[in-house]
Amino acid sequence: MKKTWNLYPQAPTEFFETPGIPDVISQVLYNRNIRTQKEIAFILSGHVPRLHDPEDLPDMGKAIARLYKAIDAGETIGVFGDFDVDGVAATALLVAGLEKLGAKVAPYIPHRIAEGHGINEEAVQTLKRFGVSTLVTVDCGISSHREVALAMDLGMDVIITDHHVPQTILPSALATIDPKLSRSDYPFEELTGAGLALKLVQGLYQQLGKKLPGHLFALAALGTVADLAPLQGENRSIVKIGIEELKITQNVGLNALYRRARLRPSDINSESIAFVLAPRLNASGRIQHAISSYRLLVSQSSENAETLAEDIEKFNSERKSASEAAFETSLSKINTNDPILIVSDKSFYPGISGLVASRLVEQFHKPALVMALEDNIVRASGRSIPEFNLISALSDCQDLFTRFGGHPMAAGFVMDQGHLSALSDRLHMIAGQSLNGLNLQPSLNIDAEIAPSDLMGKAYENIAALEPFGMGNPNPIFLAKGMKILHATTMGNNKQHLRLKLSDRKSTWTALAFRQGLGAVPQTNILDIVYTLASGSWRGERVLNLKVLDYRPA
Repeated sequence: MKKTWNLYPQAPTEFFETPGIPDVISQVLYNRNIRTQKEIAFILSGHVPRLHDPEDLPDMGKAIARLYKAIDAGETIGVFGDFDVDGVAATALLVAGLEKLGAKVAPYIPHRIAEGHGINEEAVQTLKRFGVSTLVTVDCGISSHREVALAMDLGMDVIITDHHVPQTILPSALATIDPKLSRSDYPFEELTGAGLALKLVQGLYQQLGKKLPGHLFALAALGTVADLAPLQGENRSIVKIGIEELKITQNVGLNALYRRARLRPSDINSESIAFVLAPRLNASGRIQHAISSYRLLVSQSSENAETLAEDIEKFNSERKSASEAAFETSLSKINTNDPILIVSDKSFYPGISGLVASRLVEQFHKPALVMALEDNIVRASGRSIPEFNLISALSDCQDLFTRFGGHPMAAGFVMDQGHLSALSDRLHMIAGQSLNGLNLQPSLNIDAEIAPSDLMGKAYENIAALEPFGMGNPNPIFLAKGMKILHATTMGNNKQHLRLKLSDRKSTWTALAFRQGLGAVPQTNILDIVYTLASGSWRGERVLNLKVLDYRPA
């Protein structure tokens, strides 16, 4: 869908009077609510804010004391993670941090389909057989009452580290570390599972008077970016430090992954994490088992790492093919006039349902549910739009589900196929009432109107200082009018992307417009474009291109 273009109102005149700062940068800062001279000077300096004291997190002292006792006594510490990048990276981080202190550690990554999200009773029994006496959950556990109670009954002390919103009543764990707890005084609530794993290791090392290993920030950055956490506050610090560590990492698994992805370490930024590394690390869990990605991140053998990286690259190719096939199937089955797009098929992989739902939302700007059918079970993932609270809608249907969960913009469930018709009827009614009369059209918030050539020099240096970009700190978006097309071609297997050569009458630019090809090039010579700057490399040289988010005839 073509988008509505919203240009931010111009900042007050006095805001443009800061010496040495181009007007366009002043406007970008104003749009991000960075208003004081102190804030402006700090963020443009590129300095990294100090990390908060981990002992300010609730129950951190209890957790550190128990882990120290376990290490000192030679006990086995279990680490239960999750199968997405945040959970896998958090598990690898915590295991590496503990083992460096001499701990005996037993990691556990659940199977996406067979076990689902969160700790389960079978896993607890398995970890008990491994001799685990202290169990740490990462990126899960905050609502696992029965499972935590079982672990405690079996003689395990449980430490929960989770960043999800807690219920009123908490599991009966020895320690519960979650910055979103009502009793928490921690100054930043938006840490991810990997971020909390880093804080736990930081607290333990701090207590022992040891320096926190820098390479752990690389794993924390992977999890933080992949989980779409806001890159503000402490998350920004973690990712900023982590990206520098990723560029120089000695981790043989990551280096093998870079080679498979044809990614130069010097080119790594938040965008390459989000669109190159994270999809690959997620692919194993979507197609087979996320343990492959975990093993890659902790591998000590170059030969083993190369094999794992090759496997993950194959999983990623399979993920792409399965996603594209499921998307095409979905297009043939949905009614685009419906208020919510609901599609199911026996050919869908459960692990790629969320990806397909995201594509449907992107194309039609309507909430979407994609359901994989297997035997008599429905496994669904949904994505939504700001105008529709998906988890609230599913809560109104929870009597139909075996289990469900999620957030306003992303949620999922498992249920019997016999409830499909009832669920479809209810959700269509809920969405119809909620979205009735709304103009459902996506929009782009544009920082300023400026030609790409006018962003060079000091302005580009200032933009680079604002990185890392992501949720909560988006890459500045600009409008350029009257760009002349010198050359245009489509790319991709289905000619779904555009590659343009554009002129702003000062310079010539390569511009990429992803999923905007539609099998044809623009039938005009002059375009108005909404774009961001994208850096990369070409034949060993650093290059700066344009990423076109939308375009129109001038």
